[in-house]
Amino acid sequence: MRRRRGSESGFALVSAMIFLVVLLIVGASLVQTSMQELKTASRVRKESRALNLAEAGIDYAAWRLYYAPSTPLPVTWTRSDLGTGSFTVTASRYVDLSGNPVPNTVVLQSTGASQGWPSQVKVVGNFLQNPGVNNPIFDNALFSNSDLSLKGTADITGTVACNGNLGLQGSAQVTGDAQASGGITTKGSSQITGAQAPYAPKVPMPTIDLAYYRSIATTVVSNGYSFNGTTALNGVTYVDGDCNVNGTFSGTGIIVARGQVHVNGNATLQDPSSDSLAIVSAGGVTINGTCTVQGFIYTHNLDVPAGFTGNGTADITGGVVADVITCNGTLLVHYKEPTQSLPGATSDPAQFAAISWRRVR
Repeated sequence: MRRRRGSESGFALVSAMIFLVVLLIVGASLVQTSMQELKTASRVRKESRALNLAEAGIDYAAWRLYYAPSTPLPVTWTRSDLGTGSFTVTASRYVDLSGNPVPNTVVLQSTGASQGWPSQVKVVGNFLQNPGVNNPIFDNALFSNSDLSLKGTADITGTVACNGNLGLQGSAQVTGDAQASGGITTKGSSQITGAQAPYAPKVPMPTIDLAYYRSIATTVVSNGYSFNGTTALNGVTYVDGDCNVNGTFSGTGIIVARGQVHVNGNATLQDPSSDSLAIVSAGGVTINGTCTVQGFIYTHNLDVPAGFTGNGTADITGGVVADVITCNGTLLVHYKEPTQSLPGATSDPAQFAAISWRRVR
Protein backbone atom coordinates (compact mmCIF):
# COMPACT_ATOMS: atom_id res chain seq x y z
CA MET A 1 0.00 0.00 0.00
CA ARG A 2 2.84 2.39 0.85
CA ARG A 3 4.59 1.61 -2.46
CA ARG A 4 1.39 2.37 -4.39
CA ARG A 5 0.96 5.71 -2.66
CA GLY A 6 4.59 6.56 -3.40
CA SER A 7 4.10 5.76 -7.07
CA GLU A 8 1.02 7.97 -7.24
CA SER A 9 2.89 10.83 -5.57
CA GLY A 10 5.75 10.51 -8.06
CA PHE A 11 3.36 10.44 -10.99
CA ALA A 12 1.59 13.58 -9.69
CA LEU A 13 4.95 15.37 -9.31
CA VAL A 14 5.98 14.50 -12.87
CA SER A 15 2.57 15.60 -14.20
CA ALA A 16 2.81 18.89 -12.31
CA MET A 17 6.30 19.53 -13.71
CA ILE A 18 5.14 18.78 -17.28
CA PHE A 19 2.15 21.08 -16.85
CA LEU A 20 4.43 23.82 -15.46
CA VAL A 21 6.79 23.46 -18.42
CA VAL A 22 3.84 23.70 -20.83
CA LEU A 23 2.62 26.83 -19.04
CA LEU A 24 6.09 28.37 -19.25
CA ILE A 25 6.27 27.62 -22.99
CA VAL A 26 2.80 29.08 -23.60
CA GLY A 27 3.62 32.10 -21.45
CA ALA A 28 6.87 32.73 -23.29
CA SER A 29 5.05 32.46 -26.60
CA LEU A 30 2.41 34.93 -25.46
CA VAL A 31 5.07 37.37 -24.23
CA GLN A 32 6.93 37.10 -27.53
CA THR A 33 3.68 37.64 -29.48
CA SER A 34 2.77 40.64 -27.33
CA MET A 35 6.21 42.18 -27.81
CA GLN A 36 5.93 41.68 -31.56
CA GLU A 37 2.47 43.28 -31.61
CA LEU A 38 3.77 46.22 -29.58
CA LYS A 39 6.62 46.68 -32.06
CA THR A 40 4.15 46.51 -34.96
CA ALA A 41 1.79 48.99 -33.29
CA SER A 42 4.69 51.35 -32.60
CA ARG A 43 5.84 51.10 -36.22
CA VAL A 44 2.29 51.69 -37.55
CA ARG A 45 1.90 54.69 -35.25
CA LYS A 46 5.17 56.21 -36.45
CA GLU A 47 4.29 55.44 -40.06
CA SER A 48 0.84 57.07 -39.70
CA ARG A 49 2.35 60.15 -38.08
CA ALA A 50 4.93 60.44 -40.82
CA LEU A 51 2.25 60.15 -43.52
CA ASN A 52 0.08 62.75 -41.77
CA LEU A 53 3.07 65.08 -41.54
CA ALA A 54 3.82 64.58 -45.24
CA GLU A 55 0.22 65.47 -46.12
CA ALA A 56 0.41 68.45 -43.77
CA GLY A 57 3.41 69.59 -45.81
CA ILE A 58 1.29 69.45 -48.97
CA ASP A 59 -1.43 71.54 -47.33
CA TYR A 60 1.18 73.98 -46.02
CA ALA A 61 2.76 74.48 -49.46
CA ALA A 62 -0.65 74.92 -51.10
CA TRP A 63 -1.54 77.50 -48.42
CA ARG A 64 1.74 79.41 -48.96
CA LEU A 65 1.21 79.51 -52.72
CA TYR A 66 -2.48 80.29 -52.24
CA TYR A 67 -1.71 83.62 -50.59
CA ALA A 68 1.50 84.31 -52.53
CA PRO A 69 0.97 82.95 -56.07
CA SER A 70 3.95 84.92 -57.41
CA THR A 71 6.44 82.98 -55.22
CA PRO A 72 9.49 82.03 -57.37
CA LEU A 73 9.71 78.28 -58.00
CA PRO A 74 11.21 75.91 -57.07
CA VAL A 75 10.97 76.65 -53.38
CA THR A 76 11.37 74.49 -50.26
CA TRP A 77 9.76 74.92 -46.86
CA THR A 78 10.62 73.02 -43.67
CA ARG A 79 8.71 72.86 -40.40
CA SER A 80 10.38 71.16 -37.42
CA ASP A 81 8.33 72.77 -34.63
CA LEU A 82 5.45 70.29 -34.75
CA GLY A 83 6.25 68.23 -31.65
CA THR A 84 5.73 64.74 -33.07
CA GLY A 85 7.99 65.22 -36.08
CA SER A 86 8.73 67.45 -39.05
CA PHE A 87 8.15 67.87 -42.76
CA THR A 88 10.02 69.26 -45.73
CA VAL A 89 8.09 70.17 -48.87
CA THR A 90 9.27 71.37 -52.26
CA ALA A 91 7.09 73.16 -54.79
CA SER A 92 8.16 73.23 -58.43
CA ARG A 93 6.56 73.90 -61.79
CA TYR A 94 4.93 71.01 -63.64
CA VAL A 95 6.27 70.46 -67.15
CA ASP A 96 4.73 68.53 -70.04
CA LEU A 97 6.43 65.80 -72.09
CA SER A 98 8.16 68.46 -74.18
CA GLY A 99 9.62 70.08 -71.08
CA ASN A 100 7.37 73.15 -71.24
CA PRO A 101 5.90 74.49 -67.97
CA VAL A 102 2.11 74.08 -67.70
CA PRO A 103 0.44 77.34 -66.58
CA ASN A 104 -0.86 77.48 -62.99
CA THR A 105 0.20 73.85 -62.37
CA VAL A 106 2.69 72.78 -59.71
CA VAL A 107 4.30 69.66 -58.26
CA LEU A 108 4.36 69.41 -54.47
CA GLN A 109 6.63 66.76 -52.96
CA SER A 110 6.58 66.45 -49.19
CA THR A 111 8.53 64.23 -46.78
CA GLY A 112 7.26 63.77 -43.25
CA ALA A 113 9.34 62.20 -40.46
CA SER A 114 8.30 60.90 -37.06
CA GLN A 115 10.84 59.32 -34.68
CA GLY A 116 13.06 58.24 -37.53
CA TRP A 117 10.26 56.88 -39.73
CA PRO A 118 9.90 58.75 -43.06
CA SER A 119 6.98 59.00 -45.47
CA GLN A 120 6.80 60.86 -48.77
CA VAL A 121 3.84 62.14 -50.79
CA LYS A 122 3.81 63.68 -54.27
CA VAL A 123 0.89 65.77 -55.52
CA VAL A 124 0.31 67.46 -58.87
CA GLY A 125 -2.30 70.21 -58.84
CA ASN A 126 -3.31 73.51 -60.34
CA PHE A 127 -4.65 76.81 -59.12
CA LEU A 128 -8.09 77.26 -60.62
CA GLN A 129 -8.70 80.53 -62.41
CA ASN A 130 -12.18 81.87 -63.12
CA PRO A 131 -12.88 83.80 -66.32
CA GLY A 132 -15.19 86.48 -64.89
CA VAL A 133 -15.75 88.71 -61.88
CA ASN A 134 -17.99 86.04 -60.37
CA ASN A 135 -18.13 82.29 -60.91
CA PRO A 136 -20.64 81.40 -63.68
CA ILE A 137 -22.59 79.34 -61.15
CA PHE A 138 -24.05 82.63 -59.88
CA ASP A 139 -25.67 83.28 -63.26
CA ASN A 140 -28.54 81.05 -62.09
CA ALA A 141 -31.70 82.03 -60.28
CA LEU A 142 -31.69 78.58 -58.70
CA PHE A 143 -28.86 76.04 -58.60
CA SER A 144 -28.65 72.79 -56.64
CA ASN A 145 -25.55 70.66 -56.26
CA SER A 146 -27.82 67.59 -56.18
CA ASP A 147 -31.26 66.56 -57.47
CA LEU A 148 -33.75 69.44 -57.59
CA SER A 149 -37.51 68.93 -57.24
CA LEU A 150 -39.89 71.89 -57.56
CA LYS A 151 -43.39 71.09 -56.33
CA GLY A 152 -46.59 73.00 -55.79
CA THR A 153 -46.19 76.76 -55.88
CA ALA A 154 -42.78 77.52 -57.33
CA ASP A 155 -42.29 80.43 -59.73
CA ILE A 156 -38.71 80.96 -60.87
CA THR A 157 -37.69 83.77 -63.23
CA GLY A 158 -34.22 83.04 -64.56
CA THR A 159 -32.08 79.98 -65.27
CA VAL A 160 -32.56 76.86 -63.14
CA ALA A 161 -29.78 74.26 -63.02
CA CYS A 162 -28.62 71.32 -60.92
CA ASN A 163 -25.97 68.62 -60.64
CA GLY A 164 -28.55 65.85 -60.74
CA ASN A 165 -32.10 65.27 -61.94
CA LEU A 166 -34.47 68.22 -62.32
CA GLY A 167 -38.18 67.60 -61.80
CA LEU A 168 -41.16 69.96 -61.86
CA GLN A 169 -44.57 68.99 -60.51
CA GLY A 170 -47.91 70.63 -59.86
CA SER A 171 -47.99 74.25 -60.98
CA ALA A 172 -44.23 74.90 -60.77
CA GLN A 173 -43.08 77.40 -63.41
CA VAL A 174 -39.63 78.26 -64.73
CA THR A 175 -39.53 81.38 -66.90
CA GLY A 176 -36.11 80.79 -68.39
CA ASP A 177 -33.72 78.02 -69.36
CA ALA A 178 -33.11 74.77 -67.47
CA GLN A 179 -29.99 72.62 -67.25
CA ALA A 180 -29.29 69.38 -65.39
CA SER A 181 -26.54 66.77 -65.28
CA GLY A 182 -29.36 64.20 -65.17
CA GLY A 183 -32.81 64.14 -66.72
CA ILE A 184 -35.42 66.92 -66.84
CA THR A 185 -39.11 66.10 -66.31
CA THR A 186 -42.31 68.14 -66.00
CA LYS A 187 -45.62 66.84 -64.68
CA GLY A 188 -49.09 68.32 -64.34
CA SER A 189 -49.33 71.97 -65.38
CA SER A 190 -45.68 72.70 -64.63
CA GLN A 191 -43.58 74.09 -67.45
CA ILE A 192 -40.20 75.44 -68.52
CA THR A 193 -40.46 78.28 -71.05
CA GLY A 194 -36.83 78.34 -72.18
CA ALA A 195 -34.35 75.87 -73.61
CA GLN A 196 -33.72 72.59 -71.80
CA ALA A 197 -30.28 70.97 -71.53
CA PRO A 198 -30.46 67.55 -69.83
CA TYR A 199 -27.38 65.39 -69.20
CA ALA A 200 -25.08 68.41 -69.25
CA PRO A 201 -21.65 68.33 -67.55
CA LYS A 202 -21.65 68.88 -63.80
CA VAL A 203 -20.74 72.36 -62.58
CA PRO A 204 -18.32 72.53 -59.60
CA MET A 205 -19.29 74.57 -56.55
CA PRO A 206 -16.67 77.14 -55.46
CA THR A 207 -15.24 76.63 -51.98
CA ILE A 208 -16.17 79.03 -49.20
CA ASP A 209 -12.79 79.98 -47.77
CA LEU A 210 -13.83 80.99 -44.25
CA ALA A 211 -10.28 81.88 -43.19
CA TYR A 212 -9.92 84.21 -46.15
CA TYR A 213 -13.24 85.96 -45.53
CA ARG A 214 -12.46 86.39 -41.85
CA SER A 215 -9.08 87.90 -42.72
CA ILE A 216 -10.66 90.58 -44.95
CA ALA A 217 -13.79 91.19 -42.83
CA THR A 218 -14.56 94.74 -41.79
CA THR A 219 -16.72 93.41 -38.94
CA VAL A 220 -16.52 90.13 -36.97
CA VAL A 221 -19.39 89.07 -34.68
CA SER A 222 -19.85 86.03 -32.46
CA ASN A 223 -22.10 82.96 -32.59
CA GLY A 224 -25.80 83.66 -32.15
CA TYR A 225 -25.70 87.19 -33.53
CA SER A 226 -28.95 88.72 -34.82
CA PHE A 227 -29.25 91.34 -37.55
CA ASN A 228 -32.25 93.49 -36.62
CA GLY A 229 -33.51 96.93 -37.54
CA THR A 230 -31.34 98.76 -40.05
CA THR A 231 -27.83 97.42 -40.70
CA ALA A 232 -25.21 99.33 -42.67
CA LEU A 233 -23.18 97.01 -44.91
CA ASN A 234 -19.56 97.68 -45.79
CA GLY A 235 -17.59 94.79 -47.28
CA VAL A 236 -17.59 91.50 -45.36
CA THR A 237 -19.38 90.94 -42.06
CA TYR A 238 -18.09 87.64 -40.66
CA VAL A 239 -20.22 85.64 -38.19
CA ASP A 240 -18.26 83.08 -36.19
CA GLY A 241 -21.16 80.62 -35.92
CA ASP A 242 -24.95 80.80 -36.40
CA CYS A 243 -26.95 83.98 -36.94
CA ASN A 244 -30.45 85.36 -37.49
CA VAL A 245 -31.14 87.76 -40.34
CA ASN A 246 -34.03 90.18 -40.75
CA GLY A 247 -34.52 93.91 -41.08
CA THR A 248 -33.32 96.53 -43.54
CA PHE A 249 -29.85 96.71 -45.07
CA SER A 250 -28.04 99.66 -46.62
CA GLY A 251 -24.78 99.80 -48.54
CA THR A 252 -23.08 96.89 -50.28
CA GLY A 253 -21.79 93.87 -48.43
CA ILE A 254 -21.72 90.14 -47.69
CA ILE A 255 -22.73 88.34 -44.52
CA VAL A 256 -20.46 85.28 -44.25
CA ALA A 257 -21.46 82.76 -41.57
CA ARG A 258 -19.46 79.76 -40.40
CA GLY A 259 -22.69 78.19 -39.13
CA GLN A 260 -26.38 78.29 -40.00
CA VAL A 261 -28.33 81.35 -41.12
CA HIS A 262 -31.99 81.72 -40.13
CA VAL A 263 -34.10 84.30 -41.94
CA ASN A 264 -37.04 84.93 -39.60
CA GLY A 265 -38.47 88.01 -41.28
CA ASN A 266 -38.02 90.30 -44.25
CA ALA A 267 -34.43 91.07 -45.28
CA THR A 268 -34.85 94.03 -47.60
CA LEU A 269 -32.71 96.82 -49.00
CA GLN A 270 -33.12 100.44 -48.01
CA ASP A 271 -32.50 101.48 -51.62
CA PRO A 272 -32.78 98.52 -54.02
CA SER A 273 -31.35 100.60 -56.86
CA SER A 274 -27.99 101.08 -55.11
CA ASP A 275 -27.78 98.78 -52.07
CA SER A 276 -26.80 95.11 -52.36
CA LEU A 277 -26.84 92.12 -49.97
CA ALA A 278 -25.41 88.62 -50.23
CA ILE A 279 -25.61 85.83 -47.65
CA VAL A 280 -22.87 83.17 -47.69
CA SER A 281 -23.08 80.26 -45.26
CA ALA A 282 -21.13 77.05 -44.67
CA GLY A 283 -23.90 75.65 -42.47
CA GLY A 284 -27.11 76.14 -44.43
CA VAL A 285 -29.81 78.79 -44.81
CA THR A 286 -33.40 78.42 -43.56
CA ILE A 287 -36.27 80.80 -44.30
CA ASN A 288 -39.10 80.63 -41.78
CA GLY A 289 -42.58 82.02 -42.35
CA THR A 290 -43.48 84.58 -44.98
CA CYS A 291 -40.30 86.43 -45.93
CA THR A 292 -39.11 88.80 -48.63
CA VAL A 293 -35.37 88.59 -49.26
CA GLN A 294 -33.60 91.07 -51.50
CA GLY A 295 -30.19 89.46 -51.93
CA PHE A 296 -28.23 86.49 -53.22
CA ILE A 297 -27.89 83.33 -51.11
CA TYR A 298 -25.01 80.86 -51.35
CA THR A 299 -24.53 77.90 -49.02
CA HIS A 300 -21.99 75.12 -49.54
CA ASN A 301 -19.89 72.74 -47.48
CA LEU A 302 -17.32 70.19 -48.65
CA ASP A 303 -17.80 67.87 -45.66
CA VAL A 304 -21.55 67.92 -44.94
CA PRO A 305 -23.91 69.23 -47.67
CA ALA A 306 -25.30 72.65 -46.75
CA GLY A 307 -28.96 73.11 -47.64
CA PHE A 308 -31.39 75.89 -48.39
CA THR A 309 -34.78 75.26 -46.80
CA GLY A 310 -37.88 77.36 -47.40
CA ASN A 311 -40.56 76.93 -44.74
CA GLY A 312 -43.61 78.97 -45.64
CA THR A 313 -43.42 81.61 -48.37
CA ALA A 314 -40.03 82.79 -49.61
CA ASP A 315 -40.00 85.68 -52.12
CA ILE A 316 -36.40 86.22 -53.22
CA THR A 317 -35.02 88.87 -55.55
CA GLY A 318 -31.52 87.65 -56.31
CA GLY A 319 -30.81 83.94 -56.44
CA VAL A 320 -30.18 80.75 -54.46
CA VAL A 321 -27.21 78.41 -54.95
CA ALA A 322 -26.99 75.51 -52.48
CA ASP A 323 -25.86 71.91 -52.08
CA VAL A 324 -29.48 70.86 -51.48
CA ILE A 325 -32.65 72.90 -52.04
CA THR A 326 -35.83 71.97 -50.15
CA CYS A 327 -39.05 73.94 -50.39
CA ASN A 328 -41.91 73.11 -48.02
CA GLY A 329 -44.18 75.91 -49.19
CA THR A 330 -44.07 78.68 -51.78
CA LEU A 331 -40.81 79.62 -53.49
CA LEU A 332 -40.63 82.72 -55.67
CA VAL A 333 -37.25 83.69 -57.13
CA HIS A 334 -36.63 86.63 -59.45
CA TYR A 335 -33.04 86.55 -60.65
CA LYS A 336 -30.85 89.61 -60.06
CA GLU A 337 -27.13 89.47 -60.74
CA PRO A 338 -25.01 89.89 -57.59
CA THR A 339 -22.64 92.86 -57.52
CA GLN A 340 -20.40 91.52 -54.74
CA SER A 341 -17.39 89.26 -55.25
CA LEU A 342 -18.77 85.88 -54.20
CA PRO A 343 -16.69 82.69 -53.56
CA GLY A 344 -14.64 81.75 -56.60
CA ALA A 345 -14.43 85.33 -57.92
CA THR A 346 -11.26 86.49 -59.65
CA SER A 347 -10.62 88.84 -56.72
CA ASP A 348 -10.28 85.82 -54.38
CA PRO A 349 -7.08 83.77 -54.09
CA ALA A 350 -7.01 81.04 -56.74
CA GLN A 351 -8.18 77.72 -55.30
CA PHE A 352 -5.78 74.76 -55.40
CA ALA A 353 -7.15 71.52 -56.89
CA ALA A 354 -5.17 68.26 -56.76
CA ILE A 355 -4.96 66.42 -60.09
CA SER A 356 -3.02 63.41 -58.81
CA TRP A 357 -1.86 62.08 -55.44
CA ARG A 358 0.79 59.43 -54.98
CA ARG A 359 2.55 58.03 -51.95
CA VAL A 360 6.20 57.62 -52.86
CA ARG A 361 7.20 55.76 -49.69
